[in-house]
Amino acid sequence: MAFVPPKQFVPTLPHGVSYAGVFFTDRRDRPLLLTSVHHPGEYQYPGGLLDPGEDPWRCALRETGEEIGFVPASLDDAPRLLLLSFTPPEPPWPWKIGVTFDGGRLTDEEIERITLDPAEHSGHAVRTVEDWSTIVTPRRLRTLRVSLCARRTGRAEYLVSEPRVPGENG
Repeated sequence: MAFVPPKQFVPTLPHGVSYAGVFFTDRRDRPLLLTSVHHPGEYQYPGGLLDPGEDPWRCALRETGEEIGFVPASLDDAPRLLLLSFTPPEPPWPWKIGVTFDGGRLTDEEIERITLDPAEHSGHAVRTVEDWSTIVTPRRLRTLRVSLCARRTGRAEYLVSEPRVPGENG
């Protein structure tokens, strides 16, 4: 293949989006999830899409502060990567690459301090993975399990999402 100058080549590349999130648990390793107002029945980690020029860690910090009302002290340390996720295109969305960082274990006081942005989330809870398994989608449950495994082993994981089941949120 002949060299194509970037000005002509870049517009031909497939487009996708990147997001970053933070996996928090309480002191008993029960994951924290937020209830989305935009997608009823969907539960999410604090996080969101990268802003232009933003790296995943800065996005995770910004989104955490916006979504739970503060940035926990556990995020003062160097970033701890738990999970790199790939989701194939799901029209109208292009492919997505997500980065999940370990937010550590929140204290009871920090969990009580959570102040949600009502424009984005209507609630939050910490539950065991077993309890979450009766509430969340299979995709979210797999992400929860892989995130916990990565934390326990100290080894980041790579997760490719299966195509979404029609009618399933997340």
